[in-house]
Amino acid sequence: MTEHWFARRFPVGHPRASMSPVHWKGWAMFAAFIGAMLVGALGWGLIGLNGSWAMGAVVFVSLSALGAGMLLLSVAQHGDTQRTVDEYRKAKRNA
Repeated sequence: MTEHWFARRFPVGHPRASMSPVHWKGWAMFAAFIGAMLVGALGWGLIGLNGSWAMGAVVFVSLSALGAGMLLLSVAQHGDTQRTVDEYRKAKRNA
């Protein structure tokens, strides 16, 4: 059994199947995604200042896609598709 970093936001059967972090490692993955986007934006700006806006855009899109891929992979590997975030919060309060 793997450790769950993410859980469903809505109960099973709900048309929306979004996930939310329930563990610090899940929040760290979101932070890594945001960090990759920020580094990509900084790279785009710095490369753009040197006159190559297209190459800067490639850097931004590449780093953003890498961060998003890592986040989606971690959600797929460490996501609990049966329990909701509220159930995790209730269990934490009762512990």
